[in-house]
Amino acid sequence: MLDKIITYSFYTLFFLTPLFWTSKNYELFEFNKMMLTFGLTTIIVGIWVLKMVQEKTFIFKRTPLDLPLLLFLGANILSTIFSIDNHVSIWGYYSRQNGGLLSLISYLLLYWAFVSNMDKSKALTTLKFGLASGFLISLYGILEHFGVSPSCVILRGEFNASCWVQDVSARVFATLGQPNWLAAYLAMLIFPTLYFFLTATRKSLYILHFTLLIIFYLAFTFTYSRGPTLGLIGGMVVFFACVSFLRMQESKKQNIYGSLIKSGMTVVAGFLLINILFGSALTSFKLVSQFAAPSRPTIALPPTSVTQLEQGGTESGQIRFIVWQGAWDIFKHYPLFGSGVETFAYSYYQFRPAEHNLTSEWDFLYNKAHNEYLNYLATTGILGLGAYSIIIITFITVILKKLRTGNLLICTLLASYVSYLIYNFFLFSVVIIAVFFYLFPALAFVATDSAKPVTKLPRILHSTFYILHFLYRRPIYTKFIKGLIILVTLYLLFSIFKIWLADTYFASGQKYAEEGDVGEAYNLLTTATKLNKSEPFYQAELSYVAAAAAVVLESKQATSSALIKDEATSLMDQVLRDSPNNVSYLRTAVRTYFELAFLDKIYLDKTLQALDQAISLAPTDPKLYYNKGLILLSEKKTDEAVKILQKALELKPNYLEAKQQLEEATRSGSP
Repeated sequence: MLDKIITYSFYTLFFLTPLFWTSKNYELFEFNKMMLTFGLTTIIVGIWVLKMVQEKTFIFKRTPLDLPLLLFLGANILSTIFSIDNHVSIWGYYSRQNGGLLSLISYLLLYWAFVSNMDKSKALTTLKFGLASGFLISLYGILEHFGVSPSCVILRGEFNASCWVQDVSARVFATLGQPNWLAAYLAMLIFPTLYFFLTATRKSLYILHFTLLIIFYLAFTFTYSRGPTLGLIGGMVVFFACVSFLRMQESKKQNIYGSLIKSGMTVVAGFLLINILFGSALTSFKLVSQFAAPSRPTIALPPTSVTQLEQGGTESGQIRFIVWQGAWDIFKHYPLFGSGVETFAYSYYQFRPAEHNLTSEWDFLYNKAHNEYLNYLATTGILGLGAYSIIIITFITVILKKLRTGNLLICTLLASYVSYLIYNFFLFSVVIIAVFFYLFPALAFVATDSAKPVTKLPRILHSTFYILHFLYRRPIYTKFIKGLIILVTLYLLFSIFKIWLADTYFASGQKYAEEGDVGEAYNLLTTATKLNKSEPFYQAELSYVAAAAAVVLESKQATSSALIKDEATSLMDQVLRDSPNNVSYLRTAVRTYFELAFLDKIYLDKTLQALDQAISLAPTDPKLYYNKGLILLSEKKTDEAVKILQKALELKPNYLEAKQQLEEATRSGSP
């Protein structure tokens, strides 16, 4: 029974995680997937421990990745200790959670639970559940491309794709939330599908898996994502090189792998046909467009005063180079441990190149370096990237040594892994990709019998073993331990549910705040904060909404207004004490104090202080200087405002709003 729970929990992890999203949350996709992963990890580990107690034995299997994974965990713990924001490093950037220390611990526990409790048959079934999920998601994406998003059908009952702000028909994302993430996910699934296709023993299975490959690649194509496309090409090169090596090892009479290469080339031909019809991320020709109706003539309007750069949008590669430069500068400042696990969103501001202000995404918050390796280098330092590299090198080395066994599954998992590594040069991993990163090696080790049971306990566990042996002799103590494990597991599951529920209240509160209903927003954000008391993001937003509510109530209920004003101040002061290096919270503090300034002018000074602190942490952000200039102008401090607005224009010469304010300030200040 316990084995079945563990097994089906892994099946659920592979099947449900990429599918799981809701419209009730602040972030619809990644947050939900991470919470589900936390929940399934809790169940798997809880049952695993219960199984050890039940069987009165230590159930753990050693693999070649044990030491590299522990080194990586140690590097992340050190990075968290020395982080510029410990809370973010532990929990991860809010709305995703993936990438924080807790998510890493979850992935490592899943890895060791998998190799210790699953066999080859179960490993293959796990992959099949992953393919079943990928099939549904691919159909989802294909429908989006042709103008019918299942999301819109579910949420609004509309057979179109208009429920998304993004043009989902141009670049599909299905249930992954972003085209690049969907493409990376499908690229990693294509190779295991190729394994089942090439090893099919019946014609029906052969047709089934070939159809799956075509559907996967069609959805992959409709994402038009360059990084994952390069990853898929790299994975294909590795796969055919691997199979060619296996072919050289076999006898001339067998020629099994020669036949596999031919079948593989049939698949590649199918992929190329799709690209000829629908184009790709790397080509512009689409045969289907040749049969489309001719475009109607349009009237060319004269250009406005907006720069061409901001009209057309900056090419993503150019922006990436700028962000990568910032990531490198972070590393140079924090070379050993980095700025802290998952703190790129805040450390980048401090080293953000001024050139970023001349791009169309100058006002975007970059919470990742858009290069996984540079991201680790910036946030976990040379220790973190070094340990991460050791994991990759160790796995590839072990797999290459096992190629002589002739296991085709190894080739497909290695190709899938390589596609991920190439993709990571341009983007970053999300929840399901991270699950694959840690569990595909686990699958490979289980499939090749590389996971060996521990026959001799480490010295550090000897005392624990003797205590357990003592307790095992008394059935009542054994029952107590089992009950304790079940209670702890249920408590952790309840805690995870509370975090998820708090997010739904927070999302609703934010919507009411945007609509101007600060009363309802205040109530909902208060509930969210009570459910998740340790989340400073909730406290910061509640502080701002409380400030807005205090202003609304001031003329009607002065006493209530004063109490809520004090609450807003107290909450914000607490947030800034706990997270003094978080630029986002300082921005919220600026909004909060400026709102409170309508009640008491003393808060204008606090607003300016918060702006100065934010500028010290984000010295190349022109918007901070612009906002400070506006406040100084409102206080008739024209000379000082002019200098600040000039600084904003120095950082962003095409900043039209700052230019207009500077011209007005100069005119009003002239004699």
